[in-house]
Amino acid sequence: MSGRYRKLAPPLDNAVKGLATALMVVGAVFSLGVPSALGLRYFPQQFLGFILGATLAIVFALLPARSGRTMDRLPWYDALLALLGIAIGVYVIVWYPKIAYEITFPTADKYILGMVALVLVLEACRRIYGPVLPLVALAFVGYAAFASEFPGIFRARSIEWTRLATELYLGPEGILGVALMVVATIVLVFVLFGQLLFAMGGGDVFTDVAMALMGRYRGGPAKVAVLGSALFGSISGSAVANVAITGTVTIPLMKRIGYRPEVAAAVEAAASTGGLVAPPVMSVVAFLMAEYLQIPYGRVVLAAAAPALLYFGAILVQVDLEAGRAGIEGMTPEEVPRLGAVLKRGWPFLVPAPVLVFTLVVLFWEPAKAGMFAVLVLFVTGFWFVRHKPVRWWLDTVAKVGISVTEILALAAVVGLIIGSAAFTGLGFTLSLPLLQLGEVSVFLFLLVTALISIVLGMGLPGIAIYFMQVALIVPALIEFGILPIAAHFFIYYFGVFSFITPPVCISAIAAASIAGAGPMRTAWEAVKLGVVAFIVPFVFVMSPSLLGEGPLWLMAVDFATAAGGVVAVSAALRGFAVGPVATLSRLVLGAAALALFMPLSFSDIAWFANGLGIVVLALILGANWQQSR
Repeated sequence: MSGRYRKLAPPLDNAVKGLATALMVVGAVFSLGVPSALGLRYFPQQFLGFILGATLAIVFALLPARSGRTMDRLPWYDALLALLGIAIGVYVIVWYPKIAYEITFPTADKYILGMVALVLVLEACRRIYGPVLPLVALAFVGYAAFASEFPGIFRARSIEWTRLATELYLGPEGILGVALMVVATIVLVFVLFGQLLFAMGGGDVFTDVAMALMGRYRGGPAKVAVLGSALFGSISGSAVANVAITGTVTIPLMKRIGYRPEVAAAVEAAASTGGLVAPPVMSVVAFLMAEYLQIPYGRVVLAAAAPALLYFGAILVQVDLEAGRAGIEGMTPEEVPRLGAVLKRGWPFLVPAPVLVFTLVVLFWEPAKAGMFAVLVLFVTGFWFVRHKPVRWWLDTVAKVGISVTEILALAAVVGLIIGSAAFTGLGFTLSLPLLQLGEVSVFLFLLVTALISIVLGMGLPGIAIYFMQVALIVPALIEFGILPIAAHFFIYYFGVFSFITPPVCISAIAAASIAGAGPMRTAWEAVKLGVVAFIVPFVFVMSPSLLGEGPLWLMAVDFATAAGGVVAVSAALRGFAVGPVATLSRLVLGAAALALFMPLSFSDIAWFANGLGIVVLALILGANWQQSR
């Protein structure tokens, strides 16, 4: 387990692990729909009550109030908080059927337990993620309680504390709301899938596949990092975890063959962050997006495909050009595994992903059920590799997954406070008004400010939390402005996610820089250059959603092809190299040509001319560069 967790005495340690295992088992059983199949009648909030109580008990048992304090024992106050967490969960499990239809009528028990739940959830999140998110949530709760005291458009009807605490605790738009339900089912299942895959040895297979495909080409380790991080990141759901797992292998390899430390770290940071927008999983956000938009999951995957290809294509082109500029070769034949041998050895770990996509896209299964089926397939196909492991290893593995999931569950509970408070006061639509007024002045300025807000809101948060907050606060303004809903959702998600490489917070870049021994800010700016497409493409698919699979097939194909040309142009401009070195003036012209090529054909009448001119300019500069390099 993580070094920041307490090392408890065996009886307490076993109790915590048992509770974490029970959390995973209950979540898996609920995800498969077993209670309904058995004819059991229950409220979903009763299931969430168990999840909440177990989560709070585990967090307070394992995480000290301050880093490094009381790491070898459980102090009395944390034992008390853990017991209170169990109590607020048990109350929901036992009493919810009796109070389900009278939640809006506050009573002393509901109010007191509601206040306790609010404090415990905020404190648990503070111990995991620091003070920023709990303070933001507390600000939203405070606004709901004192909204009538605010001036101007922010003035709204206040909600009494008794009712507010009760509804945030027990209502469907609070702690026990959609955020916790999604994490307790879909996210829980996919975290189990990802961590079990790597515990059984599947991570090495992904890395070997990437090396077999890319290792022999110039700058091979950098291309391995890009491909491996895309494969792993989509499933793992954590850009920082992706950096930590794949970066420890790829960053030293990149440095060894000649990449500068900050470039090596930036490649890993940009690629790992890109995994959060890569289909089929997209850090589980693909399933959430399908639910919010009420469209098939396959439609979301189709929409995510072209932007993700352009993003990773830009990174691959840039690392190739950087290798050409610095004279960096690929890996030696002895270092590159044979693809056939890798597939023969590792095929059991490659089977579950296609099975997952098939059950989602063809059979239209619910995401949690499809994910659990993929876990069962993984267990069957990969069991041979861990057949010698004792039963204790399996129990410890599931317990570790359960403990890691509690961090996301606690976060989801706090997000529930934010979503609930915003829903009670209509704050999402209130925040939309200034943005819409800005849109009347300039569409581009409206989108730019929205993008900056999304980056700020996304700093330091996991991908799923970023999406929940953006949907509640920013998406209403985009849709009200007339932007296609799916484009609005992708727009805010892209800018929220790529706050991971955007200074000053840039947590992915900082994590990669620590492995490479490079400067964090220099790494972050290199990562922004590598990931430049992520800051351009969202504006493109808002102007014309052909890159999201909307519109005639010929238009989608042409816009993707011209955007691919834009990727080449902007990559050569940023790296100062194509076939040979590119002069400064040519780099500026290539940058302008890239912007022209990214312009979708349906945007305006001038787009055809701009695209044609961009193609001509790109061809002339590349041709002249090739002649000069000869």
